[in-house]
Amino acid sequence: MTVVAADLGGHPDQSMASPDPRNTRTVSWFGATALLPMIAAHVVGASVVDPVLDPISWYAFVPGGGEMILAGGVILAVLGLILTVRMYRTGLAVGPVPAAAMIVFAVAMVLVGAFPTDPPGTEASMSAIIHRVSAATAFCVLPVVGVSLERSIVRPRSSLPRSLRSAARALGIMVALFLVIHLSLVYLADSGIAAFGLIERVGFVIMIGYLFLLAATIDREGPDGRLDPLAALDGPGPSLALSGPRSADHVE
Repeated sequence: MTVVAADLGGHPDQSMASPDPRNTRTVSWFGATALLPMIAAHVVGASVVDPVLDPISWYAFVPGGGEMILAGGVILAVLGLILTVRMYRTGLAVGPVPAAAMIVFAVAMVLVGAFPTDPPGTEASMSAIIHRVSAATAFCVLPVVGVSLERSIVRPRSSLPRSLRSAARALGIMVALFLVIHLSLVYLADSGIAAFGLIERVGFVIMIGYLFLLAATIDREGPDGRLDPLAALDGPGPSLALSGPRSADHVE
């Protein structure tokens, strides 16, 4: 009788599988696609909108600018919903909070483009109020998704969940400080933060970067990110190398 003992400890590469970066690739494609209309709006409105001082919403006043803003918002909304479905499929997300927060994010991103702001120097209309509240809401709910997902990962395989939690908290603090300072200046001094346009554009890039981190966490912590070596012991399979002097010891 021959007993074969698999040397799993000596071959970690056989019990580990490289994580499939499908979600990271998805964010790459959708993020790049969402940036294209923003870049196009910047080019078209270069002589009208100051990218340092003026908000992104003012691109709605250049030809085709409103449609470009709506396109970028819809693309990011769809991306958020795709990531939500995948985080639940992998079993990483539990409960209604992550889904509810991402749905709010998706709806807010669509409303940002569907309801344009008012021209400068005019009284705020209902459309402008919906636009501004939606933009703030989109940034406010994203940290909730990250924190909820990190808490549901009981046995992390990498440092990504911890990084996601730190990024979510940092983003939440930045958004809160920005809103407090900006709203205080508007109501008290009738003027907002200097270089508001630049800060808003940086925030847009940070949003996509945060979605990258969320996608990378799903890729690495999902069931396809690592094979369980104990599961392979339940029966013969291709993951066990049962031949050769380095992979098994034969005892007669």
